[in-house]
Amino acid sequence: MKKGSKYITLTQRRQIEAGLSMGMNKKEIAEHIGMSVRTVYRELKRGQCTQRKKVYDVYGDYTYKDYTAYSADIAEDKFRLNMTSKGAPLKVGNDYDFIRYVEKRVLDNVTPCAIVGEIKRNRSCKTVVSKTTMYRYIRMGLFMNISMRHCEPKKRNEKATIKRAPRGTSIEKRPAEIAMRNTFGHWEMDCVCSKQGTTSAYLVFSERLTRKEIIYKIPNKQTSTIVHCVNRLERRYGKLFRKIFKSITVDNGVEFSDFEGLEKSIYGGKRTSVYYCHPYSSCERGTNERINRDIRKKYPKGTDLTNVTESEVRALEDWVNAYPREIFDFATSGEKFAEQLQQIV
Repeated sequence: MKKGSKYITLTQRRQIEAGLSMGMNKKEIAEHIGMSVRTVYRELKRGQCTQRKKVYDVYGDYTYKDYTAYSADIAEDKFRLNMTSKGAPLKVGNDYDFIRYVEKRVLDNVTPCAIVGEIKRNRSCKTVVSKTTMYRYIRMGLFMNISMRHCEPKKRNEKATIKRAPRGTSIEKRPAEIAMRNTFGHWEMDCVCSKQGTTSAYLVFSERLTRKEIIYKIPNKQTSTIVHCVNRLERRYGKLFRKIFKSITVDNGVEFSDFEGLEKSIYGGKRTSVYYCHPYSSCERGTNERINRDIRKKYPKGTDLTNVTESEVRALEDWVNAYPREIFDFATSGEKFAEQLQQIV
């Protein structure tokens, strides 16, 4: 190795150890291994250790005597240990606002990936890190109040099931452009149920293009209750309803079986088109199922929704629509929905 190289190798350390046992001085050893004399002195300090040897007297008896020597193995071990502390310092430094912000958002059921995008987009903190770095910081224990258990989704076991003919107009007859998610105004509808033994539920509407979520709390899952909620929605948007709700895709639950009531406008005529998925095919309502997972972060399965207030429902809806989504470069569903409304008003 040429003089001036950065690190001494284990082979060179062996050469230093052998040179010392042969009585070579530091300068000779430095020339032999191709390093400076200063480097050799630093290396000797690194590998310094206490060894013991036998000392015989004139009668053939011996005692042990300690002396200072150089060990190539000890020097190598210290070198490897010191190398583990090398590398760039933590990017977060002393940005405690960043720490507090990330902990608050994770505990608010926002994923680290979404938090990274939110910080980049809104410049919420001085420190900006990548998704990989964010997860590394969490695994390192940089955050005192959160860990990976707050960030990893629960594993679910998918079971294959048979399919039967759906009620009403089948999803097979739904226009192909709806599946492409290129046009606005096509929704999916589903119920998020309360704990077993209660009748309350959330009726949720998810717009396929913008992922906008509309949530109603309903006392039961009767067909008349579902139709009543759609009527409320039509009154809310008035004449724009037909432009905003061009179609609604539902599953084959009994609560959605009154497709005539769902399609018929309170002002007369047809207000929307309702399409039914194949039974046991939740993947055909992927937007619904994905956003339902966000709702379950706030209200896990087994939660009694009976006593949830209207203001809490609105807060849940606002939280879902203000969630930064990677698919929109961490813009929110509410922002995307507002952009689409401006185009049709």
